[in-house]
Amino acid sequence: MPSLNRREFLLAGAGLVFLAACGTSEDDEAGPIKVTEPSEEDVPEAAGPSPVNLVVASYVHVAGSDQRLTLAFLNEEGTGPVKPEGPVQITIDGEEVDSELHADGSLELPYLLVRHRFDEPGFATVNATYQGTKAKAAVEVTDPAKAKAPLVGQPLLSVPTPTAADARGVDPICTRDPMCPLHDVSLDAALAENRPLAVLLATPARCQSRLCGPVLDNLLAHRDAFADRVRFVHVEIYASRTGTELAPAVKAYGLSQEPFLFLVGADGVIRERIDNAFDRTEAGQALERLVAS
Repeated sequence: MPSLNRREFLLAGAGLVFLAACGTSEDDEAGPIKVTEPSEEDVPEAAGPSPVNLVVASYVHVAGSDQRLTLAFLNEEGTGPVKPEGPVQITIDGEEVDSELHADGSLELPYLLVRHRFDEPGFATVNATYQGTKAKAAVEVTDPAKAKAPLVGQPLLSVPTPTAADARGVDPICTRDPMCPLHDVSLDAALAENRPLAVLLATPARCQSRLCGPVLDNLLAHRDAFADRVRFVHVEIYASRTGTELAPAVKAYGLSQEPFLFLVGADGVIRERIDNAFDRTEAGQALERLVAS
């Protein structure tokens, strides 16, 4: 993959700061994502500022298979989202790709959904042209052998999770207000039912990006329509109100960011992974693909 210039690296860092989801460090201590920007000496100079900034909203991309990539525009100051009102041309490492705008439901972050296969680990460059303005962002692509969270095509880990009947030492079991209705069965028991499963790991009250509550609401919007075909489970991120210790299931999954939605077939194998922002439309489309698989 080509090297990235200073502007591409710094915009990627700015986007991560703005969109930062709750995260964990390598030693499993809970805490926010830390973004370290390269020094000006490390990366060569680039073109001047753009009226809009392009950032990568999704944060887990692995090489060797089709990946979900989401992109968002921020204003020139990088302090708020910009909803595209017309066509956007997207290229990844020079290859033009299709994108579709998603901004439906309880989500204040309009994003462009792209499907792309990254052939090798490293950094890819995304270019966007919108209303005559050009912007760039960097995408980090991971070696699948180094990925910690379960991948598409792998079995979902069977672990016990808190329920309304058995909190398993987690308090609260749901930080949504009011508590969501997706805590009536433990994840290991849900997998044993041998039916399609949608599992969302997210903490609505403590998510720094403020996306966890909205994506949970977007998933809940489809619960009644899919209740007889899909089992829904919500798993909180932290074990206590202090937000300093991860819940056991989150440790077992090796997650360093959230929200994270796993869509799992009746055979227990992961069909799709959706991280960070997703709107009501994308959630519904993914559930339809799940029940059809």
